[in-house]
Amino acid sequence: MKHTPLLLALFAAPLLAAPTEEQRLQPLWQALDRNGDGAVALTEVHPLQARAMKVHDVNGDGNLSLAEYIAYDLDPGGAANTPIPDSVQLLENLPYAGSDDPRQQLDIYLPKNPTVSGPLPVIAYIHGGGWSMGSKVMARNQVLPLVASGRYAAISIGYRLSWQAPWPAQIHDGKAAIRWLRANATEYGFDPQRVCAFGASAGGHLTAMLGTTNGEASVEGNLGEHTDQSSDVQCAVDFFGPADLTTIRPNLPAGMVSPEERLLGGPLADNGDKAANASPQHHVDSKDVPFLVVHGTKDPLVAYGQSVAFVDSLRKAGVPVIFQTVEGGGHGEFGAAGPAVDARVAAFLEKMFYEPKTEVASDTLSAGQ
Repeated sequence: MKHTPLLLALFAAPLLAAPTEEQRLQPLWQALDRNGDGAVALTEVHPLQARAMKVHDVNGDGNLSLAEYIAYDLDPGGAANTPIPDSVQLLENLPYAGSDDPRQQLDIYLPKNPTVSGPLPVIAYIHGGGWSMGSKVMARNQVLPLVASGRYAAISIGYRLSWQAPWPAQIHDGKAAIRWLRANATEYGFDPQRVCAFGASAGGHLTAMLGTTNGEASVEGNLGEHTDQSSDVQCAVDFFGPADLTTIRPNLPAGMVSPEERLLGGPLADNGDKAANASPQHHVDSKDVPFLVVHGTKDPLVAYGQSVAFVDSLRKAGVPVIFQTVEGGGHGEFGAAGPAVDARVAAFLEKMFYEPKTEVASDTLSAGQ
């Protein structure tokens, strides 16, 4: 699997949604155009952002037009370019919340020829992007190899972003999608008793929320037609997700709105209770599901210490947790450690859903950077 950068760099985005994607994103695109020449040069942005943007520089001129920037906003890193193997069936844009909002849709990935009998465990993937960009297409690099093995099905969950609705809309969407999964398990060959939440960055945060809030009414919501179904998950794979939103992001440029404050719908100082409600760290108890947490020590966007503290809380509560440190790893950039991380994710899923005696290594890996 390829772990592409999931950027949280939209600090200057407005809190309110614009009527169209072009109107919403044009001010941000213009803000990045430092020399005012009508295009965003890749040399004008942070190198981490430039690497993700480069995929959408379709004419190779080193600049991003507004149209190219809109494509980048929907799919940082270009996951949509990942081909679907012949062995995998993709079902796209299925509404799960009883609405016509394209963000409240999911995609299903099914093996055409399962290699095990019976209903399949389901990987429920949630994309990253600072809760304000990205889309469900970003699941492909992570879930396709697992589905192609024939041992898993997967869904990729879209959700309302912070410019559409503040917290708790995002977790309400995630839980509605899990309820939809259970209600439709027979039709798609899902095993409703074997569901693993999986996400990176902002998606890792929402994954951790799912893993720490089974049965909690405060974040359940009542979206969709399947409120009689459970939104519980059985395990969680959290890649570098923010765990505590009650702390102020360090080194934030003066006057900039943080991704967390956009998610909350206002300044942290005015939304302390909402920030706690939105923090996996504040939901930890002994009933939480087993976790695999992966984080790089050089992550410039989500502090490695967020996962250290979260894992410590889980362990103190008696929750089974495997913590995978990638020394020198960035925000989704695991370098030489990438294949080993993928192998450990596969081993964790095997342990959770097939063979409990499976060993999952967790010694520190090196990104080689």
